[in-house]
Amino acid sequence: MILKGRKVIWVIMSLLMFVVFTGGLYYMNSANSFVTLAEFIEQEDIEDLSLTIYFFAPTSPTRFPVSVSDLTESFHEYKIIIRGSRQEDIIFDILRNLADTELVLVEGEVRTCARIHYVFETGDGQNIFEVTLWGLEDAGRTNHIIVNGVAVEENIIFYEAIKQFLPANAVDVLNRRINPRATS
Repeated sequence: MILKGRKVIWVIMSLLMFVVFTGGLYYMNSANSFVTLAEFIEQEDIEDLSLTIYFFAPTSPTRFPVSVSDLTESFHEYKIIIRGSRQEDIIFDILRNLADTELVLVEGEVRTCARIHYVFETGDGQNIFEVTLWGLEDAGRTNHIIVNGVAVEENIIFYEAIKQFLPANAVDVLNRRINPRATS
Protein backbone atom coordinates (compact mmCIF):
# COMPACT_ATOMS: atom_id res chain seq x y z
CA MET A 1 0.00 0.00 0.00
CA ILE A 2 2.88 2.40 0.79
CA LEU A 3 4.45 1.64 -2.59
CA LYS A 4 1.24 2.64 -4.43
CA GLY A 5 1.07 5.91 -2.44
CA ARG A 6 4.66 6.77 -3.34
CA LYS A 7 3.98 5.97 -6.97
CA VAL A 8 0.96 8.28 -7.01
CA ILE A 9 2.99 11.06 -5.38
CA TRP A 10 5.78 10.54 -7.93
CA VAL A 11 3.30 10.76 -10.83
CA ILE A 12 1.72 13.92 -9.38
CA MET A 13 5.12 15.54 -8.82
CA SER A 14 6.24 14.61 -12.35
CA LEU A 15 3.10 16.14 -13.84
CA LEU A 16 3.53 19.25 -11.70
CA MET A 17 7.14 19.67 -12.86
CA PHE A 18 6.05 19.20 -16.48
CA VAL A 19 3.32 21.84 -16.13
CA VAL A 20 5.67 24.30 -14.41
CA PHE A 21 8.43 23.71 -16.97
CA THR A 22 6.26 23.96 -20.05
CA GLY A 23 4.37 26.91 -18.57
CA GLY A 24 7.63 28.82 -18.42
CA LEU A 25 8.66 27.97 -21.96
CA TYR A 26 5.31 28.32 -23.75
CA TYR A 27 3.27 31.45 -24.30
CA MET A 28 -0.25 32.20 -25.45
CA ASN A 29 -0.38 34.02 -28.77
CA SER A 30 -3.26 36.16 -30.06
CA ALA A 31 -4.97 33.12 -31.59
CA ASN A 32 -5.06 31.47 -28.13
CA SER A 33 -2.78 28.62 -29.12
CA PHE A 34 0.46 27.69 -27.42
CA VAL A 35 3.77 28.45 -29.09
CA THR A 36 7.36 27.84 -28.03
CA LEU A 37 9.49 30.71 -26.81
CA ALA A 38 11.41 30.74 -30.11
CA GLU A 39 8.14 30.96 -32.07
CA PHE A 40 6.90 33.69 -29.72
CA ILE A 41 10.03 35.74 -30.38
CA GLU A 42 9.62 35.38 -34.15
CA GLN A 43 5.86 36.07 -34.23
CA GLU A 44 5.45 38.88 -31.73
CA ASP A 45 6.33 42.50 -32.37
CA ILE A 46 8.13 43.02 -29.09
CA GLU A 47 8.80 46.68 -28.41
CA ASP A 48 11.56 48.08 -26.23
CA LEU A 49 13.20 44.78 -25.35
CA SER A 50 15.69 45.02 -22.49
CA LEU A 51 18.09 42.78 -20.61
CA THR A 52 18.83 43.36 -16.93
CA ILE A 53 21.75 41.54 -15.28
CA TYR A 54 22.33 41.33 -11.52
CA PHE A 55 25.79 40.12 -10.53
CA PHE A 56 27.29 39.15 -7.17
CA ALA A 57 30.73 37.53 -7.37
CA PRO A 58 30.41 33.75 -7.14
CA THR A 59 33.67 33.63 -5.18
CA SER A 60 32.43 35.96 -2.43
CA PRO A 61 31.44 34.02 0.70
CA THR A 62 28.04 34.51 2.31
CA ARG A 63 26.56 33.24 5.56
CA PHE A 64 23.38 32.09 3.81
CA PRO A 65 22.20 31.14 0.32
CA VAL A 66 21.24 34.30 -1.58
CA SER A 67 17.69 34.33 -2.94
CA VAL A 68 16.76 35.92 -6.25
CA SER A 69 14.84 38.67 -4.45
CA ASP A 70 17.85 39.39 -2.20
CA LEU A 71 20.10 39.59 -5.25
CA THR A 72 17.80 41.82 -7.29
CA GLU A 73 16.79 44.13 -4.46
CA SER A 74 20.09 44.91 -2.78
CA PHE A 75 22.68 42.15 -2.71
CA HIS A 76 24.25 42.74 -6.15
CA GLU A 77 27.64 44.24 -6.94
CA TYR A 78 26.53 45.17 -10.43
CA LYS A 79 23.16 45.90 -11.96
CA ILE A 80 23.49 46.26 -15.69
CA ILE A 81 20.57 47.31 -17.90
CA ILE A 82 20.90 46.92 -21.66
CA ARG A 83 18.23 48.60 -23.75
CA GLY A 84 17.84 50.84 -26.73
CA SER A 85 17.30 50.40 -30.44
CA ARG A 86 20.99 49.76 -31.20
CA GLN A 87 21.18 46.99 -28.60
CA GLU A 88 17.83 45.39 -29.44
CA ASP A 89 19.20 43.19 -32.27
CA ILE A 90 21.94 41.88 -29.97
CA ILE A 91 19.40 41.13 -27.25
CA PHE A 92 17.10 39.36 -29.76
CA ASP A 93 20.00 37.21 -30.99
CA ILE A 94 20.93 36.21 -27.44
CA LEU A 95 17.31 35.43 -26.61
CA ARG A 96 16.90 33.33 -29.77
CA ASN A 97 20.07 31.35 -28.95
CA LEU A 98 18.86 30.71 -25.41
CA ALA A 99 15.38 29.74 -26.63
CA ASP A 100 16.87 27.24 -29.10
CA THR A 101 19.02 25.59 -26.43
CA GLU A 102 17.95 22.11 -25.42
CA LEU A 103 17.36 22.02 -21.68
CA VAL A 104 17.79 18.95 -19.49
CA LEU A 105 15.56 18.99 -16.41
CA VAL A 106 17.11 18.25 -13.03
CA GLU A 107 15.32 15.74 -10.83
CA GLY A 108 15.13 16.21 -7.10
CA GLU A 109 15.19 19.23 -4.85
CA VAL A 110 17.40 22.14 -5.83
CA ARG A 111 18.14 25.12 -3.57
CA THR A 112 18.77 28.52 -5.10
CA CYS A 113 22.00 30.32 -4.32
CA ALA A 114 21.66 33.27 -6.68
CA ARG A 115 24.90 34.95 -7.73
CA ILE A 116 23.86 35.99 -11.20
CA HIS A 117 20.33 36.64 -12.38
CA TYR A 118 19.28 38.03 -15.70
CA VAL A 119 15.91 38.76 -17.20
CA PHE A 120 14.66 39.74 -20.63
CA GLU A 121 11.70 42.13 -20.49
CA THR A 122 9.47 44.02 -22.87
CA GLY A 123 8.91 47.76 -22.54
CA ASP A 124 5.65 47.12 -20.70
CA GLY A 125 7.47 45.04 -18.04
CA GLN A 126 6.54 41.56 -19.28
CA ASN A 127 9.22 39.02 -18.35
CA ILE A 128 9.98 36.91 -21.39
CA PHE A 129 12.86 34.80 -20.12
CA GLU A 130 14.88 34.71 -16.90
CA VAL A 131 17.94 32.81 -15.78
CA THR A 132 19.41 32.37 -12.30
CA LEU A 133 22.88 31.02 -11.63
CA TRP A 134 23.00 28.75 -9.54
CA GLY A 135 20.85 26.05 -8.06
CA LEU A 136 22.57 23.66 -5.66
CA GLU A 137 21.92 20.06 -4.74
CA ASP A 138 23.96 17.30 -3.09
CA ALA A 139 25.05 19.55 -0.21
CA GLY A 140 26.21 22.23 -2.66
CA ARG A 141 28.44 19.99 -4.78
CA THR A 142 26.41 20.09 -8.00
CA ASN A 143 25.48 23.32 -9.76
CA HIS A 144 22.43 23.84 -11.89
CA ILE A 145 20.84 26.77 -13.63
CA ILE A 146 17.32 27.96 -12.93
CA VAL A 147 15.50 28.88 -16.15
CA ASN A 148 12.06 30.45 -15.74
CA GLY A 149 11.87 28.94 -12.26
CA VAL A 150 12.86 25.40 -13.29
CA ALA A 151 16.21 23.73 -12.51
CA VAL A 152 18.12 22.52 -15.57
CA GLU A 153 21.62 21.16 -16.09
CA GLU A 154 24.41 23.67 -16.64
CA ASN A 155 25.13 24.77 -20.18
CA ILE A 156 27.92 27.17 -21.17
CA ILE A 157 25.51 29.20 -23.34
CA PHE A 158 23.93 30.68 -20.20
CA TYR A 159 27.31 32.18 -19.25
CA GLU A 160 28.32 33.24 -22.74
CA ALA A 161 25.03 35.11 -23.20
CA ILE A 162 25.96 37.80 -20.67
CA LYS A 163 29.77 37.94 -20.66
CA GLN A 164 29.91 40.69 -23.25
CA PHE A 165 27.97 43.03 -20.94
CA LEU A 166 29.90 42.40 -17.72
CA PRO A 167 32.89 44.46 -16.54
CA ALA A 168 36.28 42.79 -17.11
CA ASN A 169 36.80 41.91 -13.43
CA ALA A 170 33.37 40.22 -13.30
CA VAL A 171 34.20 38.22 -16.45
CA ASP A 172 37.50 37.10 -14.85
CA VAL A 173 35.66 35.95 -11.70
CA LEU A 174 33.03 34.16 -13.79
CA ASN A 175 35.68 32.45 -15.94
CA ARG A 176 37.48 31.19 -12.82
CA ARG A 177 34.16 29.95 -11.45
CA ILE A 178 33.25 28.13 -14.66
CA ASN A 179 36.71 26.64 -15.24
CA PRO A 180 38.79 26.72 -12.05
CA ARG A 181 41.77 25.05 -13.79
CA ALA A 182 42.11 27.81 -16.37
CA THR A 183 44.73 30.44 -15.71
CA SER A 184 44.23 34.15 -16.27
